[in-house]
Amino acid sequence: MKNCDIVKDLLPLYKENLLSQESEKYVEDHLKTCKECENILKEDIKIENKNTKPLDFVEKRIKKETRYFTLAVLALIGSILIFIISYLNTPRHIEYEKDLYKVYRSDDIYTVEFSPKVSGIDYTDTEDATYLDAYTTKYDEIFNKNMPKKAIVFHKDKLKTVLYQNHESMPKMVIGSGEVRQTLLPRLVFSLYAWISIIGFFVIAFAIFLQEKLRKKSLSLPIKTLLIGGPLSLFLGIISIKGLNTPTYYPITDFKYIVILSLGIYLFLIFLSLAREQKRM
Repeated sequence: MKNCDIVKDLLPLYKENLLSQESEKYVEDHLKTCKECENILKEDIKIENKNTKPLDFVEKRIKKETRYFTLAVLALIGSILIFIISYLNTPRHIEYEKDLYKVYRSDDIYTVEFSPKVSGIDYTDTEDATYLDAYTTKYDEIFNKNMPKKAIVFHKDKLKTVLYQNHESMPKMVIGSGEVRQTLLPRLVFSLYAWISIIGFFVIAFAIFLQEKLRKKSLSLPIKTLLIGGPLSLFLGIISIKGLNTPTYYPITDFKYIVILSLGIYLFLIFLSLAREQKRM
């Protein structure tokens, strides 16, 4: 029995190959004749092998957490880049000023040529008139200061009254005659979307709160983010692109940047919630 006590004390060192040759031989000789000590050694090895499975599980969780966190960072960087691109390329209306445009007449056409500061021309046809809208962008103001002049041509046989659309005052007559009494109003669609998104956010958040209170069971963070992240991302996208002044004269351009930015914010919130969930687990 005394020898067994000695061998049991030596077994941990034996497994780690930390014994001298003489001690190792002593343990091996003892194991050949003692089933009890041999079984202890085998049981310790089995326990050790079983304990590696939770460690493998933890390692996989850590890898998932790292992966989701990396995706969240990439989505955040993408959202920031989209915001910068939208800031540089969003149309900025130019109110009428002297020498903003010149009108050239020939036998069959009118040509309206704008100054080099104009990046692009937008126009809207109504039943009675055509409204011109010249704009610039921050990108062109910084990097394209010597732009070629923009122009638009009107055929006399299809000509309506042509007005230059001001956003802060009545339109300016470009081609035609008479008194100007009408103007185009900005689109209010993004104001509606902003209200719907923020109301939707609070309604879904309240529904989640009630569900957790009644069932006394909390939803996981990724599920909550999946549900309330959509309306929240849309609201943040609208505010980021339009600010508090949501009416727009350029709905297509604004809509494009709002959708892309909202998607980037939504992916960021989802991946971040998944990373936090993996870390908690």
